[in-house]
Amino acid sequence: MIRKVYFMYPMKLSPVYKEYLWGGRELERLYGKSGEGLCTAESWELCCHPDGQNKIVNGRFKRQFLSDIVKEFPEYVSPDFKPEDKFPILIKFIDAKKNLSIQVHPSDETALRERGEEGKAEMWYVVSAKPRAFLYYGLNRMISREELEKKIQDGTVCEVLNKVEVHAGDVFFIHPGTIHAIGAGAVIAEIQQNSNTTFRVYDYLRKDKDGNYRELQVERAIDVIDRTPVIPSQVFDNNEVRLKSGSLRRLFECDYFSVLRIQVDNGKIKFWCDRSSFHSLLVVSGNGYLEHAGKRYDFQAGDSMFIPAGFGEYYIHGTNEILMSKL
Repeated sequence: MIRKVYFMYPMKLSPVYKEYLWGGRELERLYGKSGEGLCTAESWELCCHPDGQNKIVNGRFKRQFLSDIVKEFPEYVSPDFKPEDKFPILIKFIDAKKNLSIQVHPSDETALRERGEEGKAEMWYVVSAKPRAFLYYGLNRMISREELEKKIQDGTVCEVLNKVEVHAGDVFFIHPGTIHAIGAGAVIAEIQQNSNTTFRVYDYLRKDKDGNYRELQVERAIDVIDRTPVIPSQVFDNNEVRLKSGSLRRLFECDYFSVLRIQVDNGKIKFWCDRSSFHSLLVVSGNGYLEHAGKRYDFQAGDSMFIPAGFGEYYIHGTNEILMSKL
């Protein structure tokens, strides 16, 4: 135990970039995040998944994969986490220069049966939004399976979806089974289950860079879409706490994760990371540093840091906005 405590420190993570045809250059403009492709559609900021794994860029574990470290020290995740367990969440930035495909994510039961991984519940925090940016969120009326299938086939499925205008600071939770899509002009921070299972419903007849239509999974999507109409609404926890040097607001809490919005205004705020869960810090804007046991760890907008469970007391200094996620 002494050896493990000695190696505890805030681990800064390198992003994993994803290039998709709907992505743009906003993540480069906001955070200097630029992959090798024509765009940076997604930047995975906390990921221990076969499709993307962060490396640690500082300290004792520099250049090692975070997934290897939590296997060696599973208590860095939580007391119940075991080396063979799958890391519980995945966090990313998304830049939608164009509309994302209309899609749906399955429940845990369906995803485990068909893909061998968990379902995908996800929370969206709108980082920035251009005028009239929007998202599609659920069906706007009851619809039969046959009619839904017909509307997908003839390209009119958007007519039966809720179209919701979004603004910076908005928060939405997407339940598995809810048909949805992020619209053009939005930059999103997404906290989700550690899954990459998506059933694509409709993609506007777009072709990829090789001239091929992107694969759809219409039949599987229709099987899991909840056809009950929904009234799209933001998550409002209404528990913002004002402090001398900023504020704290709990954005959302579910069975898979909880998310706290931290706003530091030219000062410092004290935190405590107990043994029940790690803390993930995603810096949405501003800059500053984390102070722990007399040591200083600088950060800037776009950085992602993993704080091991049981880390104890630490302070966040500066002027910044941070999303803290934990179990």
